[in-house]
Amino acid sequence: MKKILVALFSILVINANAQKIEEGTSLVGGSVSFQTTKGNNSVVINPNYGYFIADNFAIGANLNLSFRKEGDTKTNQFGLGPFARYYIGESTTKPFIVTEFSYQNRSIKLPEMSKTKTNGFDFLIGMGFAAFINDMVAVEGVTGYNYSKFKNVDGASGFTMRFGFQIYLGRDNYRNPLK
Repeated sequence: MKKILVALFSILVINANAQKIEEGTSLVGGSVSFQTTKGNNSVVINPNYGYFIADNFAIGANLNLSFRKEGDTKTNQFGLGPFARYYIGESTTKPFIVTEFSYQNRSIKLPEMSKTKTNGFDFLIGMGFAAFINDMVAVEGVTGYNYSKFKNVDGASGFTMRFGFQIYLGRDNYRNPLK
């Protein structure tokens, strides 16, 4: 973790000559992850949409779709909730601070048993980076502390890391078709 923080700080200092992300810009993107081991498979899709309500500060909504199969147990999860991001500096690689909260609905199907459904929440606080490929597209990574709690189940917490991309609509001379 210490190395990640040093690397992000170094990138911020080195790339101090690019533009800020202006108020009125929209961001659309997300992340996808796959995992396959013998008898276990999972796919997680996390699309999002955000809007910059001030320079370098975006709020928006995340969608979480998770499909897992571990042996004969199948778990599907759907979540929806808000996020906030604050981008630091005006570099081409922009570190940011992020917080996310989502309401989750989980369905578990165990062998020879009926389907079990439960509700809960998921919370993340962390930091990330957006490495701009051009004025509109960035590859990004997010890392942080994650806590999940479902009804009648002990809470679970830990370190999370994910990678994805974002498209920034409305930057510079590009006209945002959503406005």
